[in-house]
Amino acid sequence: MIEKSMALNANLRHFLDDEGKVLELTEQAKTVFKFLIKIVSSVSENIEQPLIDVDLKCNTRADGLSCGGGIEATCIAIGMIEWHCDTCEASGTISNWQGSMWDKQERTIH
Repeated sequence: MIEKSMALNANLRHFLDDEGKVLELTEQAKTVFKFLIKIVSSVSENIEQPLIDVDLKCNTRADGLSCGGGIEATCIAIGMIEWHCDTCEASGTISNWQGSMWDKQERTIH
């Protein structure tokens, strides 16, 4: 059976302190955070690609999920990443990731 789920719309800054360091997180929040930063790293590293297959399974976003589908993601606007599972209805967005330590975009110095 495929699980119904609501979109996970996350602001990466909610997991970080003013200096950009990761806050003390609950185990559940750590699981979600690791899921999000894997997406951010993959998308920002391949920012020019229209759709990125992230090396991540859907069930890694929370304990107890049975969906083994893969995660696909894209940068839909400046500073906004959209992701979805290729099997179930799980999806979401990640904002405020640019400039974080997981932002792997090439920097051009003018």
